[in-house]
Amino acid sequence: MQIIDRCRDPYGSLSDSRKALLEQLCATPDQCLWERARGLIIRAVPIVTLENAVRSVRKSADTGQVPDPFTLYRALRYAVDYDTKGTVPASGGISK
Repeated sequence: MQIIDRCRDPYGSLSDSRKALLEQLCATPDQCLWERARGLIIRAVPIVTLENAVRSVRKSADTGQVPDPFTLYRALRYAVDYDTKGTVPASGGISK
């Protein structure tokens, strides 16, 4: 998934194992994978974890559940396209 290739941690591109974990979570989300992946840093500056990104794009009533594939995609897109200046990112964006 191209959006996963655009994710970064403080050391640069995500490792192959972290990319594989995100791919697997997006393909077949379950509680075990979510617990392993939710703390992954997917944006280095400002630091955004997968869990922070998911919380930013979904309704507060869903906070206890494993996110569905579309919510995960929206969260990844949110982190990758995050704009600190408040303007619209060049590559698009999402709305809540």
